[in-house]
Amino acid sequence: MIAWAQVRRRVAMFAMFFGLLWPGFASVAAAGVLQSVRDRGHLVCGVSERMPGLSAVDKSGRWSGLEIEFCGAVAAAVFGTRENVKFRPVTAGEGPRALSAGDIDILLGGTVWTLSREADLGMRSAGVLFHDGQGLLVPRSFGVSSVLELSGASICVQKGTTAVTAVGAFFAARKMRFQVALFDSWADAVKAYVEGTCTLLTGDLPSLADERSRMAAPAEHLLMPELVQHEPTGPFVRQGDDPWLTLVHWTLLALIEAEQADLTRASVSDSERLADPRVQRFLGKDAALGANLGLAPNWTERVVAEIGNYGEAFNRTLGEGSRLKLPRGANALWTNGGLMAAPQFR
Repeated sequence: MIAWAQVRRRVAMFAMFFGLLWPGFASVAAAGVLQSVRDRGHLVCGVSERMPGLSAVDKSGRWSGLEIEFCGAVAAAVFGTRENVKFRPVTAGEGPRALSAGDIDILLGGTVWTLSREADLGMRSAGVLFHDGQGLLVPRSFGVSSVLELSGASICVQKGTTAVTAVGAFFAARKMRFQVALFDSWADAVKAYVEGTCTLLTGDLPSLADERSRMAAPAEHLLMPELVQHEPTGPFVRQGDDPWLTLVHWTLLALIEAEQADLTRASVSDSERLADPRVQRFLGKDAALGANLGLAPNWTERVVAEIGNYGEAFNRTLGEGSRLKLPRGANALWTNGGLMAAPQFR
C-alpha cells in the first residue's frame, strides 16, 4: 500500500504540474463545476466498487449504496432526475488526483474527513453523509452488551491498517487487558474470527455488517455499541468553487431536513403536508431558495421525490431494509440521539 504521506505529496505535485501544463484547466474551474456538469449532461461521482452499503457495483453493473443515493440526489437537484449521473471507480490514492484533475465532480468512496485532506490536497468537505467508525463484532453467545465487559479479549485485526494502533489505544486507555491477533488480509481475519480464534473482530462498520450478513447465523453476532474510533465520511469537492460546494452541501442538508420535517418520497406531494409553512418553505412554494444556487425553485422537491429523505436512503442501503441491518446510531437525527441535523431552509 502507498503511505498516506506519499499520496499527499503526489497529489500536490500532480495538481501543480497539471495546472502549469494545462492552463485550460484554470478556465474550466473558473467557469464553475455546475456549468460544466450541465454542459456535459450528467454528474460524475468518484466512488468505490467494493464498499457494501456505501458504494458497490454488482456483476450486472448495477450500483448501490448510500453514496450512490447521494449522488442521485445531487443529480436530481441539478437535472430533476437521479439518472443523470455516472460513477467512476477510484481507489483511496486515485480519488484526490481525479478530483484535482477535474475527472470527477464529487469524491466519495468512504473518504474520511481529515485535516490533511483539506489542508494538503485542496479538497473541501461538503458535510458528513455517514458517521462511520471502527467497530467491534462479538458472538452473541458471550452474553455481553458492551465491550467493557470483555477485558482479556483477543481481537482479530488486519495488518498494516490504522485499526492496529487504534484498538490498542482503545483498550489501553480503559486499562483493559487484551491480545491482538494480526492477519495478512481482511479475509484471514474474518476466517479466524468465525473459527473462534479471537473473541472480537474489528473493522469499519459496513465491513463488519457485510461479513456478519454472510455468516451461517448472522443473528448470533452482535456489533458492540462502542466505537474504537469515529470516522466521519462524506462528499468532497475541489477547492476554489464555493457555489458548487454550497450546492453539494445543501443537497445533503435537504435530505436531512426532509426527515426532520417528516417528508418522505411518498408524502412529498401530499396536499395536507403542504399546509405546513415549514414544508412550504422547504419545497420552495413560497420562496425561491434555489435561485442563489443556480437551481430551480422546486429543487428540494425533486430531491425528495427521487430519493426520499435521509432516513429512507439509510434504511434501504445500510439499515433494517438492507442485508447489513446496521442500527442508525450516530446517523440518527439529533432528536433521536444521533448526530444528523440540518439548519433551517430560509
